[in-house]
Amino acid sequence: MSLLNQTGCMGIRVYYGLDGTTPKLVLVGAKSNEDDMTTLVLDEGCASPPNSGVANSLNNI
Repeated sequence: MSLLNQTGCMGIRVYYGLDGTTPKLVLVGAKSNEDDMTTLVLDEGCASPPNSGVANSLNNI
């Protein structure tokens, strides 16, 4: 919610990043003109797997 609560934020953009060799998710807010909002960057997300819930059509590759 902290990303979406930024003034002018219309959505969230997700990037894949690397912490050394460990894949991480990086989230930033996006403006209506599609510019990234880089004031607040959330970069502690874990890529899936191994951090998945019950297998479903989205996480069962």
